[in-house]
Amino acid sequence: MRPSSEFPPILVSPSPATPLGAPYTTWKNLFSPSKNPDSALQFFEPSLIDGIHQAKPPPEVIDKGALVWEHALVAFLVGKELPTQKVREVLLRKWGQVGSFSFHTVSNGVFLIKFDNGQARDWVMDNGPWDIWGFHLALRKWTKGMSLKFEECNSIPIWVKLFNVHVHLWTKLDLSYIVSVLGRPFYMDAPTTNRQSLAYARICVDMSASSPFPSSILLDLDEGGTTIVGIEYPWKPQACSLCKVFDHANKSCPKEVRREWLPKPVVEACRKSEDAEGWITIKR
Repeated sequence: MRPSSEFPPILVSPSPATPLGAPYTTWKNLFSPSKNPDSALQFFEPSLIDGIHQAKPPPEVIDKGALVWEHALVAFLVGKELPTQKVREVLLRKWGQVGSFSFHTVSNGVFLIKFDNGQARDWVMDNGPWDIWGFHLALRKWTKGMSLKFEECNSIPIWVKLFNVHVHLWTKLDLSYIVSVLGRPFYMDAPTTNRQSLAYARICVDMSASSPFPSSILLDLDEGGTTIVGIEYPWKPQACSLCKVFDHANKSCPKEVRREWLPKPVVEACRKSEDAEGWITIKR
C-alpha cells in the first residue's frame, strides 16, 4: 500500500456560483483554524461519574456567560409566525430611539433582545404592551436557566387595569396585595406609579395559563367592609386549561375528548370495554 503522502489531495468542486478560474478548496482548508480569535475553543477533560462522561463548567464560568445576557428580554410573538426580519424592523422603529440592542432568533416566534443597558430594557417593559402588526408581543426579563420554549410557557406577563381602587389603597403594598389575586405582580406603569391619573391602576402581572381571568376582585377592607375592584384586560391570550400552556387553545388541544354522533354499526365496531354505553373514544 502506498503511504498517505503519495495519495492526491481530495478536491471540493466549486459551486455553480463560483467564478471561472477560482481555485479549488481542499478538505484541509475547510477545517483549517478560523482567522477570528473569538471562534477558537479549548479542550477540558470531562468528569467521569458512574461511568458516564459529564461536562461541568465551574460556577464562575457560568456566571460570566450569564452576564452577557443580563440586560436581555425574551420576546414571545403570540398567535402568529412572522418573518424574523420584519419583526426586527418593527422593533427597531419602536425601540431604536431608546437605546441600541441586538436581535437574536431562538425559534419561530421566540426572540432574545439584548440591550446595552438596563435602563433601555426597563423602559421597554414599563411602556408595554407591545404588538407586531396587531399580534401581541409578550416580554419577560431573561433569567439564567429560564425556558425559551413558548410551548413550555405556563405563565406570561399580562397588563391589567384595576378600577374602583380607593385613593388610600394607591400604594405599592396595597396594589401588590390586590393584584396578587391574579398572579405574581411585576410592576406598575409610570402614570400609576406617579398617581398622575386615578381612574385606574395599570399593572403588569405574571398570569398562569390555568387562570380563569376574573373580571373583578373582592377586596376585604377594615371594619368588616368589602368592595369590588373591576378588572380589564387590554389583551387576553388564548390558553389551554388541559395542558396549562399558552401555546394553543382547548379546542385545538390533542388531549381534548370530543363527543360526536356516529351510526350504530360504527359504534359497535369501534367500542372498547372501557367506553360508556352508546359512546366510543376517538383519539386525534
